[in-house]
Amino acid sequence: MKSTYFLFLLVLATLSANVYAAGSTLSVVCKGDDVGAEVSVNGKFKGECPLDIKVPMGVLKLKVQKKVDALSDRIFEQEIRVGDGVVKRVEVLLGAPKLNAEGKRVKSDQLKTAKAEEKSVEDKLKACTACPEMVPIPGADFEIGKYAVTFDEWDACLEEGGCNGYKPLDEEWGRGKQPVVNVNWNDVQSYIEWLSHKTGKSYRLPSEHEWEIAARAGTTTEYYWGNDLGFQNANCHGCGNKFEKKKSVPMPVGSFKPNPYGLYDMLGNVWQWTDGCREGDCAKLVLRGGSFEYGPEYLNVSYREGIEATERINNLGFRVARTLP
Repeated sequence: MKSTYFLFLLVLATLSANVYAAGSTLSVVCKGDDVGAEVSVNGKFKGECPLDIKVPMGVLKLKVQKKVDALSDRIFEQEIRVGDGVVKRVEVLLGAPKLNAEGKRVKSDQLKTAKAEEKSVEDKLKACTACPEMVPIPGADFEIGKYAVTFDEWDACLEEGGCNGYKPLDEEWGRGKQPVVNVNWNDVQSYIEWLSHKTGKSYRLPSEHEWEIAARAGTTTEYYWGNDLGFQNANCHGCGNKFEKKKSVPMPVGSFKPNPYGLYDMLGNVWQWTDGCREGDCAKLVLRGGSFEYGPEYLNVSYREGIEATERINNLGFRVARTLP
């Protein structure tokens, strides 16, 4: 009986061996940078590519993997059917780097940190009731102030020890929601520095190009409300509006209808600083938009004026911009 049992085991072992010995071979071929990649069949490491492996007939899961760095690998995976007594050749071309387990863990940690930082910034903005309201510009990578910066917003900077302690004159027009005036380009930079520090976001003046995109708001007419000056569209000298009895006086921000992007007073009320240089001469910086003291011809979206960075004028203010992440 024992001899019969051992004979049975011998036959079974022989048959099992023949599945491999019959010549079923998987030939894994790698070239160039892919040479040396680790080869696994059905989850078991077999060696480094290129490699010939004795395999059983049937469906096999081939995985070839090469480390790029501590966080990513290049991988080739394929399900292969191998017949009996054949040589199956597979040419491997590793894919683009993908995060490995460690990379996914690090990425997850980075996302959590980014979300925490974003929430922190949002909390700061919510806490900053006197910070400028921003409007993202459609189809662009920046946002810009919904209104020109007001005296309220400037004075908030002063109260926290910013803006170099400079308190601009309001010319007895009032402060509050009036656009801040009598600020030169350097004064504006001190406000931007305070605002950026307070909110955790990086603010700046708009470029000329950005200012014009925001002012036009997708329109092609002379003014963003049309080709005709019309009535009650802006605050300028001779614009003919309901504030006519208060000639040559700025009005609180938002006193007129916004442009199609929801931005107020892009034309008229007060000139606005940009970071553009006048005709390549950065001793003079560009103003845009016109003001309450200037006529309608200066409200043209394309009109440019230039003054020195140190000048403080009672019809000149600014609005802030920010590059979106």
